[in-house]
Amino acid sequence: MYLSKVIKVGLSLSLLALLMPVSLANAEVRGEAVIRDSSPGLSDELSISLTMPILGSGHTYEGWLVSDDGHTSLSVGEFDQGADGSVSHTYISPDGTNLASAYSEFQVKSSGNVLYSDQISEGGLSHIRNLLYSHSGNPAYTSGAHEGVAKGTSVGLRDQADAALLHATNGVGSTTLSDLQTHAGHVINIIEGDQGANFVADAGSAGDGHGLLNYATAASAEANAAAAGDSSDTTFAQYESAVSASADNVAVWATSARDAAVSARSATTLDVASAFITNAQTLLSRSVSGYDTDRNGSIGAGEGGASQAHAGAQSMASFEPTVVVESPEAPETGDINYGLFAIIALVAGAVLVTSGGLLINRNRSGS
Repeated sequence: MYLSKVIKVGLSLSLLALLMPVSLANAEVRGEAVIRDSSPGLSDELSISLTMPILGSGHTYEGWLVSDDGHTSLSVGEFDQGADGSVSHTYISPDGTNLASAYSEFQVKSSGNVLYSDQISEGGLSHIRNLLYSHSGNPAYTSGAHEGVAKGTSVGLRDQADAALLHATNGVGSTTLSDLQTHAGHVINIIEGDQGANFVADAGSAGDGHGLLNYATAASAEANAAAAGDSSDTTFAQYESAVSASADNVAVWATSARDAAVSARSATTLDVASAFITNAQTLLSRSVSGYDTDRNGSIGAGEGGASQAHAGAQSMASFEPTVVVESPEAPETGDINYGLFAIIALVAGAVLVTSGGLLINRNRSGS
């Protein structure tokens, strides 16, 4: 009976070894580093969420961003690691540098050795930067670290959606027909741009003049081009639709909002105009933040607006570091060697099964 239990334990250990995640057996890094905004549109923040082997005493991990040519490196700080090997670390550029514009590689080093890294594919990099930093032909940033530089397409998509919603909200709050219709004119001009067919001259250019609809079309095209630039890049493939589908949604909702604003401009009473501008406000709120179509409590695939399109573009530029080298100079980790543990468990199980079988046969022969 006792021997039978020992054999079962050995078999259980063997099975656990076989089922052990490959990531643990190989002690690989898991997780990502993603460019985000400390303030809307900046892409000046790197949010790092990783799980890595725990280093031996006296050693630490440090994150680095590296330029395209490899000549410029930026430390994003040393990492504090949890007992389970997890790292949660945020870096914000002190001077507002758009990280997507200046760097294309993320490295994790220890004791001067590059242990893990990932690089944004060159095939889609220019399109990612068109979205997140600067796209020729777009209006310029009017303030901040990049003042005077043509703004990124997903940046423009987001800030013009915000601007259109602001003026629709001001229209809803108007107490006179004249004021409401002025704000409705601002909404039309922001959505269509200064060259729009319905441009309201007496309302002026309340936005940047380019047109929310033009940004939406360009954002979708840039995301598609990035994914096509390297069809083997799984990150591009995973997040491309988050950008293109969300931008397409913005185009649909903003077009309907424009039509509602045109109707508000044509109304002859405050009550009727208010109904139209309220409809425009609802549609533009969706254009900014998305709309939970299936009512499941979250904005999912195909439900996004300008905010989700911009975040999706940043996710297309995320880093998922993998092992670079097994350097003899790399610091030792404090982890158990799971690969060795798996082999020992398998061998022990096999020995127990074999010896148990021999003993059972011997007992039978002697009986």
